[in-house]
Amino acid sequence: MHQTILGIPLVFYMAALTLLLNHIPVVGKFFNVINTILHELGHALAALLFQGEVRKIEIFGDTSGVTTTKVNSKFASIVVSLSGYPFSSCAALLSFFLLNRNLQTAYLIGLSLLFFFIMVLFVRNRYGWFWILAFCALNATVIHYGNSTIIDIITLFYATTITTESVASTFVILYYAVTAPQQAGDAANLKKSTGIPAFIWALLFTAFAIFICHTIYIKFFVIFAS
Repeated sequence: MHQTILGIPLVFYMAALTLLLNHIPVVGKFFNVINTILHELGHALAALLFQGEVRKIEIFGDTSGVTTTKVNSKFASIVVSLSGYPFSSCAALLSFFLLNRNLQTAYLIGLSLLFFFIMVLFVRNRYGWFWILAFCALNATVIHYGNSTIIDIITLFYATTITTESVASTFVILYYAVTAPQQAGDAANLKKSTGIPAFIWALLFTAFAIFICHTIYIKFFVIFAS
């Protein structure tokens, strides 16, 4: 993970590439779904934590997702609505922790198995099935045919994608919380449950995502660059 190109650490090239791909039609959206699934998994796990029911997860080609749950208390409903954005941020932190421990292959296998089980247990729409199967097939190909350098690059790309999208998605919801609060997704749901304005919730999501991103930079990017 300490590889350099022209004296510049590989991790910085990967961050720039990830930001570029995020704006490329089809390709960017395909990989951005990684963060979407992790976000929806956060909602699902929170529901299960409170002995609720996860009825379905739907993943769409525009990188949006919906998790339909049933819980038995207002407090549980608040926690479920709260969990998506912080969970994907924490997944980004865990990703770099594993890569820093040189567990790249285990990371690929683990991410693929996690998404496959999410598909079997919760995903209930065709695009979601297609995306997860394609993602798992891609990772299986990388593991089977790729060398250590290719595996390093693809895992670093995934981790960086999760990180950048976990931050970018909070800015999107912050924008909607300001311009159209009723369309602010989780923040709008929290406003209905608590009476606290959607903008406050969106601001908290954004602050936490930035904090985790900063932590990743300090603990891992600086290490990779050294």
